[in-house]
Amino acid sequence: MNKKITYKDAGVDIKKADEAIEMSKKEISSTFSKHVLSSIGGFGSMYSLKEIFNNFEDPVLVQSIDGVGTKMSVAMAAKNFQFIGHDLVNACCNDVAATGAVPLTFLDYVAGSSLDKNIVSDIIKSVSHECKEHGVSLVGGETAEMPGTYHKNEYDLVGVATGVIEKKNIIDGSNVKAGDIAVGVYSNGLHTNGYSLARKLIFDTMKLSTSDILPGHDIPVEECLLAPHMNYSSLIKQVLKRGINIQSISHITGGGLIDNIPRVIPKDVSLEVDIRSWNKIPVFDFLQNNLNIDKKDLYQTFNMGIGLVFIVKESEKDKLVSFIGGDSCSVIGAVVNDSLNTVHLNG
Repeated sequence: MNKKITYKDAGVDIKKADEAIEMSKKEISSTFSKHVLSSIGGFGSMYSLKEIFNNFEDPVLVQSIDGVGTKMSVAMAAKNFQFIGHDLVNACCNDVAATGAVPLTFLDYVAGSSLDKNIVSDIIKSVSHECKEHGVSLVGGETAEMPGTYHKNEYDLVGVATGVIEKKNIIDGSNVKAGDIAVGVYSNGLHTNGYSLARKLIFDTMKLSTSDILPGHDIPVEECLLAPHMNYSSLIKQVLKRGINIQSISHITGGGLIDNIPRVIPKDVSLEVDIRSWNKIPVFDFLQNNLNIDKKDLYQTFNMGIGLVFIVKESEKDKLVSFIGGDSCSVIGAVVNDSLNTVHLNG
């Protein structure tokens, strides 16, 4: 065999990833706090904890890893990557914040069959933008071109957020009791979950494109499906700083209200939820009217308009709703004694 075969011949162009990073260096560096010790391109990310830990008696690191699922397929179809990095950061940082922790650093991973340097740069810039919104340092990442592993024009995104909390201040739901009240904070769309089902309905069954108007609603499919996952981390930080006594926090992601609430309440209680207590935005009305699935499956697949749930004592309810604002949240239910440890949907 005389023909020379290069890595590029095998489908991997190292220069493209390097160029994408170079195009994004300014945005990445802009996220660095004074605690970041490493520069872009090192073998490991270094972050000084001495000054931070001086404010803690028993600091606990909290980490979360997540992705954006098949929402990336919608972004690819629409050729719109403006907010996909926002989705990644918020999916992870909201999880960290739900324990009461403050997110500090973020790592990202971008992979595909063949990387387009402009797409990768747009993704990294979006990640960087949202890291700055959280006050989080984008300390490192990885790009991987893997022909044969992913389909053509297919990308995968993964992020890892790390935060810190004082051990005695961890919010884990262990003190939740019957009579406590659930306050739901509204979402602005699907966030990063349920996209496989939504795509099946919209693109495969109804044969719509991202530029079409959502039937029955004056909203383009692209705008509806690519609304960015909301940043709840900043809200949680403000609520806790306000001194409101929070019993548990649930970030409503994959599994919806049905699966996520039981993760942060004791085994001997359940949550009664009145699904009439908040107004559904158009995308959820559309899904509910066009999917032939029962109510439980619907609320176990999608967030259905509630992206975050605080559980508080009855005495803290009005204070919390007033602080968040009645246009952004509502009382959605109450905790009851029940060994089923589930969410009961009423209404």
